[in-house]
Amino acid sequence: MIFFPHYIIFSLSLISHRPTQPHLALHLNQFIMDNTKIIQWNCRSLINKKSEVIHLLNKYDPFVFALAETWLKPSNIFKLNGYLTIREDRSDGYGGVAILIKNSIPFSNIRLPPHSEEISIVAIKLQHICLVSIYVPHPSTPVLQEIKDLFSFLPKPFLILGDLNCHHQSWGCSTSTCYGDELLDIIDLHNLCILNTGAATRRCGPNQNQSAIDLSICSPSLASSLTWDILTSTYGSDHFPIVISYPFSNAKAPIRRSNLKHKLPDRNNNDWDKFRNIVDSKLCSLPVISDGNENSCAEALAHILIAAANDVFPVKNNNRSTIPSPPWWDSECTDLIKKRREAELSYNLDMSDINFVTLTNLNKEISKVFKKKKFESWRNFCSAISPNTHPTIVWRNIRRFRSIYHNSSPIPDSLASEFLDKLAPPWVPEAINLNLSPLTNNQVTSDTHTTLDLPFSLTELKGVIHRTKDSAPGIDGIPYSFFANLNDNVLNYYLDLINSIMKTGNIPVEWKHQMVLPFLKPNKTPSDASSYRPIVLSSILMKLAEHLIKNRLEWYVESKGLLAESQYGFRKGKSTTDCLSIFSSDIRLSFSNNQSTIAVFLDINAAYDNVVLSVLQNKLKALEVPLNLTNFIINILTERSVNMLIGDHDVSHLVWRGLPQGSVLSPLLYNIYTFDLDSSLTNHVKVLQYADDLLLYFSSQSIEQASDVINSALSTLESWLDLNGLDLSASKSAAVLFTRKRNIPLVNLFYKGTLIPVEDKFKYLGVIFDSKLSCVPHCDYIVNKCENHLNMLRCLSGVWWGAHPFSLKLIYNAIIRSTLDYGLFVLEPGSVMAFKKLDLIQSKALRIISGAMKSSPINALQIECGEAPLSLRRQFLSDKYLFRILQFSNHPLIPKLESLMLQIESSVYWSHKRAPCLVESYKKFLSLSSPIHRSNKLPLFNNSYESLLFNPNIEFNCVSKSDPDCHLSFNIFLIEHSDFHHIFTDAAKRSPTGCVGIGTYHTQYNIVQKIKLPPETSVFTGECFGILKALEYARVFKLKKCLIFTDSQSALLAIGKSPFRHKVQSPIIYAIRELAFRTISEGNTLQFAWIPGHSGIHGNVVADALAGDAVQCGDLVPYTNFGYDLETLPRNFLRDTWKVAWDISSKSKGRYFSFIQPEIPEKPWFGRAKFGKVETSILIRLRLGHVCSPVHLAKLHIIDDPNCSCGTDLGDLNHIFFSCPLLDRSSFLCNLLSLRIPFPTSILSLLCTNSFLVYKCIASFIILNNIKL
Repeated sequence: MIFFPHYIIFSLSLISHRPTQPHLALHLNQFIMDNTKIIQWNCRSLINKKSEVIHLLNKYDPFVFALAETWLKPSNIFKLNGYLTIREDRSDGYGGVAILIKNSIPFSNIRLPPHSEEISIVAIKLQHICLVSIYVPHPSTPVLQEIKDLFSFLPKPFLILGDLNCHHQSWGCSTSTCYGDELLDIIDLHNLCILNTGAATRRCGPNQNQSAIDLSICSPSLASSLTWDILTSTYGSDHFPIVISYPFSNAKAPIRRSNLKHKLPDRNNNDWDKFRNIVDSKLCSLPVISDGNENSCAEALAHILIAAANDVFPVKNNNRSTIPSPPWWDSECTDLIKKRREAELSYNLDMSDINFVTLTNLNKEISKVFKKKKFESWRNFCSAISPNTHPTIVWRNIRRFRSIYHNSSPIPDSLASEFLDKLAPPWVPEAINLNLSPLTNNQVTSDTHTTLDLPFSLTELKGVIHRTKDSAPGIDGIPYSFFANLNDNVLNYYLDLINSIMKTGNIPVEWKHQMVLPFLKPNKTPSDASSYRPIVLSSILMKLAEHLIKNRLEWYVESKGLLAESQYGFRKGKSTTDCLSIFSSDIRLSFSNNQSTIAVFLDINAAYDNVVLSVLQNKLKALEVPLNLTNFIINILTERSVNMLIGDHDVSHLVWRGLPQGSVLSPLLYNIYTFDLDSSLTNHVKVLQYADDLLLYFSSQSIEQASDVINSALSTLESWLDLNGLDLSASKSAAVLFTRKRNIPLVNLFYKGTLIPVEDKFKYLGVIFDSKLSCVPHCDYIVNKCENHLNMLRCLSGVWWGAHPFSLKLIYNAIIRSTLDYGLFVLEPGSVMAFKKLDLIQSKALRIISGAMKSSPINALQIECGEAPLSLRRQFLSDKYLFRILQFSNHPLIPKLESLMLQIESSVYWSHKRAPCLVESYKKFLSLSSPIHRSNKLPLFNNSYESLLFNPNIEFNCVSKSDPDCHLSFNIFLIEHSDFHHIFTDAAKRSPTGCVGIGTYHTQYNIVQKIKLPPETSVFTGECFGILKALEYARVFKLKKCLIFTDSQSALLAIGKSPFRHKVQSPIIYAIRELAFRTISEGNTLQFAWIPGHSGIHGNVVADALAGDAVQCGDLVPYTNFGYDLETLPRNFLRDTWKVAWDISSKSKGRYFSFIQPEIPEKPWFGRAKFGKVETSILIRLRLGHVCSPVHLAKLHIIDDPNCSCGTDLGDLNHIFFSCPLLDRSSFLCNLLSLRIPFPTSILSLLCTNSFLVYKCIASFIILNNIKL
């Protein structure tokens, strides 16, 4: 049966050979604009037609777009905002099909039976309809048999859209072929309908037969509901897009709104003052906080914040329902499109040779212009990237050129319901007895609990606010920056509200309303609800309270050592590198002892989402967490309301279990939840945890024994998981046998009767460990990953155009070097050939960055770009890591390294291997002259909580350095503080390898002290140590009122900064705060003050002289080096070893460059020079000595004649710059003379000056004469 809906069926001889008339198409276009659309199009290259696809999406807003001849390779990435892409590609980059589905449309993939490469096909099911996109380049009887089988396989009803390249008069072609007859028979056999109206679907020449090879075939039940129409423009293809209208329900995608409602200015903008004043003026209207009215107070506070913001800040317009045009599009592009429409209309009315040639030429011109505009616009953007360009602008523009924009909800609505149901099942749970009784006096058991149960202070709140940055806010749309710009009286109101809630447990209703955003996990299937990770957005008012709770709770559990020692996830001072280093060291120890290691990598299924709150509450009680904190935590987690936008409706579910992902408290609470996991397992098996990543392993000479131990541990783990409401995903877990043996017995590991697969490699925390620890799989993985990033560098720069080399270097650091850095030092020593592949990646990147020739020596190129050889860099990263962890006296890696050192000296296994990087780093530590300060905890957790909250009195404005008579002003300040004891401190370091001297001077008693610290000490530590000694002196002499002066502003800022904000954990800063807190607590008065150095202030002059003398003859006091002071040592080790390697290698390779750059620079010279891309790349080539001169090109056998084109001499650099008669060098020579360059000279001599003024003369000469070197 052949069916033409909505049209009168004429005999085939009367069907016009031309497309539908324009006025009829216009009428139909108006009709389909008001209905739900499907677009079908043979685009002939989806990448090149991306702008046309965006135009069609914006104009017709289809919920499905079926594309044929996409010409994509499987490696190509194609994304469009608001649409998911299902596609099938050919390996040769031709053919191929795709279906774009709007995010809001529920759909599922249909797995098709295997088919030949002569056909491309994808199929999805949306609502009750199967939709197929198909392309057949060359029809044949076998291919048509596959289509017949496909029609039988597909679930009905279905809609098949595609280019089948079968001609038949029944659907509008001028002629019928045998394959068209076969296809028609198949359509009749299955009783299907053809939607085509007889209009041509492909643009034909004047003398060509009409072609309608793009077919729309459907089941009979759909035919009467569908409207079929072709558009009048081919949009640069030779096929017309087809628009099919169908009344799908809920096809209209809702407009997604960002929670951040206002465009916020920078912090220093005057608008913040207006905002602050408006909030202050409305503060008196807020209700008085009392027990029971916390909800209304919270609502009122949020209301005045939003109202003040509405009065001051512009509201963001997030109603973008269209995809923006690409940045290269301009009015000329629009005019060309209009001309094409007019030419197409003219050709539709009169299919003459002249009109066809005009249209063809115009299409060629448009293609050429668009290609040129894309390239020029991209090149202009790249050339505008300079060292001063903010990275955000770079990445934002890259996304604009790729038409990639943020999408707030990439999950289809049908999956969204399933996703939300998994997160919060829509049934009432069993009754849970959560006793949240308020704190009573007899429940206070210790001084620590008394401190932690005290009301939160303004110091705590400000410490939290100052270390937070704006992120996605909750439903109320209030960002952190609102609180960062409030006065103390408003903050105190919020504090009173929090403290009242802590006492009563009445958490405001809105604070427990959270928004859920699904984010697709990497390399997961978009059509599976379990492939999405739920990120929960909470109210900022709630998150600030969580930060306050977290600080106290974290300090409590860490200071008492309550967490599992094997847990390294989301803990201060710990990282994934700890797990990787410990694990790799244990494997190397087992290899050294001729043992094997069985490791099982376990995946806890939805760990955060399945935390049982009653169990969490019991564990908090078992750890004796203060009751107020416990009650608050359980209260905010119980009966949370999670909201998710599904379609155009907000769907809300109650959550009775789990920890919200993205919450401030969740990582810490999960660590508490698993604090007893270690103790539940046997002592033999080793455990490593990083959040919910779990690793169990055991080493033995008997693989059978190791299997038994691991199976026993898995059985014990099963019991622990059952008790805690968790479970493993055995299918996602795997085991690896690390062994040197060749004859490996069968290893069977079971969890709940399910066999855990044993593999030869596994990716653990981003590093692939293979069974031989060869590093080959991981290096191959890194190479493939970096190759894609190299393409980005190639796109950003050519030899004579593009981004500035220093900007490219920063991008290289961010996306390539970071990948090369992560975790690789733990795998050394590995396969030499594998690591050489990484060296090749680095050399490729540096050549792209610098614009250097391929013949340039890599050792010189590394010096020029300031990038150390990767082998040295891996050792540097190892040194840096080890010197950081050495501050922990109980770190488990240290004894393993000591054992490895002994094994390396005695074990046969190490006789032909290099020592691991970590062992070499440990040897460097042992060679230090002074001991290092070590503790079993971070300094933050070694001091009382009161001292952490203590706010020392620090005066920064007692005198201004700009005041010419500052010493006189300072004397006035001293008179005002005449009842204080005045102590001056200073520190000095005369050379990088010299000692640090410290001087203290008490003016009233005329007592001085000189102290000498070891060379590893920094000046900052010396300044802090001087303040500490002054403080100790004041306590020894029992000075009731003391004023300590220092010219180190950085030291005082560190002392005054909230300890929870410190990135560098300095024990001496915490010691000063602790001692100052005790001094104040004992009733004394203590004040710190900053004074400008070298300003003639008498006390400072004396202290400075004492510090200078102390460098040589200061007293030696008991002192240990601090870990953060040793952070400079790895850098020094790197530079020293790199210099030795450079001196040796430059004798055979890079000799020319060694004359210009004999030393290792701190940073690349072109980062400071204000040259453009072209000048910089030319100068780099000149410095390397590898340029496109006739002599050098002849040396590379690229050209035959080494002579210059002038014919007078060899075409070397000296001839080009000083002798060639074809070039204008008058200004060049004059400029050199003005710089007092002695003549005669050479280009090498000029380059050796390393003078930017000389380099500018060289660059100007090259640009003036347009020399491509």
